[in-house]
Amino acid sequence: MELTQEAREKLFARQRAAVERQRARNAEKLADPEYRQKQVDKAREAQERQREKRLLQLQSPEYWEKRREIIARKRSTVLNTSTKPRKAIKSRGNKGRTPTAAERRIMDKLGALPCIACLIHGKVSPLISLHHIDGRTAPDAHAHVLPLCNFHHQHAAPADIREQYPWLLPVHADGNVGGPAEFEKANGTQLDLLAEAYRRAGIERL
Repeated sequence: MELTQEAREKLFARQRAAVERQRARNAEKLADPEYRQKQVDKAREAQERQREKRLLQLQSPEYWEKRREIIARKRSTVLNTSTKPRKAIKSRGNKGRTPTAAERRIMDKLGALPCIACLIHGKVSPLISLHHIDGRTAPDAHAHVLPLCNFHHQHAAPADIREQYPWLLPVHADGNVGGPAEFEKANGTQLDLLAEAYRRAGIERL
């Protein structure tokens, strides 16, 4: 049934009144300093959660694998003029000698820790790889390893992430970012980090 003109006007008047009441309530809330501070705190917490989420995503091996696949597809499309097989990319460093049983036990314990450099800054990054601080061939070399996240190990975090977390520098320089000196300046010496990792893993000796 079609509303009469008078009924429509009454309906519109009720709707306008409801909108005005809502505006008045919002204005009253915004005039309250405690309410405004709560909103600011909520926004800050949401922003921090978003940054943490992005940081974890960027540290994910799956994320970097997908990026490598995309880059590889683009290169194959652009450089599809040669039939000569490409040489395999060599891995960083050399494999060195095989760990002893004692070294393997230590590596397993340290590998169960989150990133030790993130931990000293109050952050937990569970996705890690082991960084050898004394190479891979010296005596006990495989026992002197640090559990480090991707951005503390060998890849530079995006600039906006480094701005938020200035201590997030790779021990292996990535371009002009990081390197042993910058890493240790921001996170402590590698030996100090190793001692802390041993303590947290319940390993008695260095």
